[in-house]
Amino acid sequence: MVRVAGRGTAVDLTSWLLRRTPVRPLIAAMPGGTRARIAVEQFARQNGWRLALAPAEANVLVVAGATTAEISPYVDLVWSSIPAPRVRVHVTDGTDAERVLSSVTETLYDAELQRGEAQQALRTEALPQSRQEQHSPAHSCGAAMHDGHASEMSCGGTMADEHGGHEGHGGHQGGHHGHDMGSMELPGGLPMADRGVDRDGLTLDRLHVPLGPVLPDWPEGLVVHTVLQGDVIQQAHVEVIGATQPHDRLPLVARRLDSSARLLSIAGWADAAARARVLRDEALGGRAGADDLERWARRVHRSRLLRWSLRGIGDVLPRLHQWLDDVVSGHETAGKAEPTTDELVELLTGAEFAAARLIVASVDPDTTTREVAHHA
Repeated sequence: MVRVAGRGTAVDLTSWLLRRTPVRPLIAAMPGGTRARIAVEQFARQNGWRLALAPAEANVLVVAGATTAEISPYVDLVWSSIPAPRVRVHVTDGTDAERVLSSVTETLYDAELQRGEAQQALRTEALPQSRQEQHSPAHSCGAAMHDGHASEMSCGGTMADEHGGHEGHGGHQGGHHGHDMGSMELPGGLPMADRGVDRDGLTLDRLHVPLGPVLPDWPEGLVVHTVLQGDVIQQAHVEVIGATQPHDRLPLVARRLDSSARLLSIAGWADAAARARVLRDEALGGRAGADDLERWARRVHRSRLLRWSLRGIGDVLPRLHQWLDDVVSGHETAGKAEPTTDELVELLTGAEFAAARLIVASVDPDTTTREVAHHA
């Protein structure tokens, strides 16, 4: 117990610090949990909570949507990466978001409970490596994201501040922990590289790096398995982990705004992404005005910095512009056919690894089905 200046009674320093800790939720969205995720994002915005981009900067894990035995180990791995003090909650369908999230601060600021949580986290870290591996998924990238710092394997682009709301996101990267590729591993779980002939006929190291299934601004349950030579994706195939029965999809305008928000967030334009989410929520509530939608779409379409940062990355920019056209038109039928996961594989193959997050975000495949695409 310590005495805080200006106070007449002694207070627990831990309790005092906890009450001044900002809430930083990390959303683990499950396949079919889109509406639950949106409800969490809306609650966080209304309460001034800044969403975390990596486990190391989070103190609340919000599981959004129904979990399955297939995807639960990945969620557990994310949870084990979040340092204490921490809270884990589950929002099932969005209707329970306010009830569940309203109790977060009380739990987070409970000193006795958090002391116990910290001791449990220490016991987990002290487990022998072999026992920890028994509880870890065999191939996990997003589930074990590194500490939110930029790395050589950074998966997202960044933009400088052009509009007063651009932010660089060093936390959009694909971690590579706990991979089991049937070969020897380096310290920390990294698989040792094998050798293969690249597109120029040179024999280079090949590294197997999966992305997903739990990453911020990432299609729910999607795993992209890549084979890298240098910084180029030589091979790729995708699968959906934890897929459940198909859920009702968002109306087209709301869906396009949601996809645009993800892409803009990964590109580093946080202000435009936040505005897209506000308009998405208004569209779902029937309150979005045509003028507001057109003004936002025009702003994004005219951004020179966005155009510059996305140029040369496949068809990312044209697909974003098509989404903007769909938003402005207000039609319930897309202007162009939705890309398939087979097309996603084609787009990723031959691309630089640093562009993978942007390419995936520009396709934003529907993961509510158990569709699996492979690229030999």
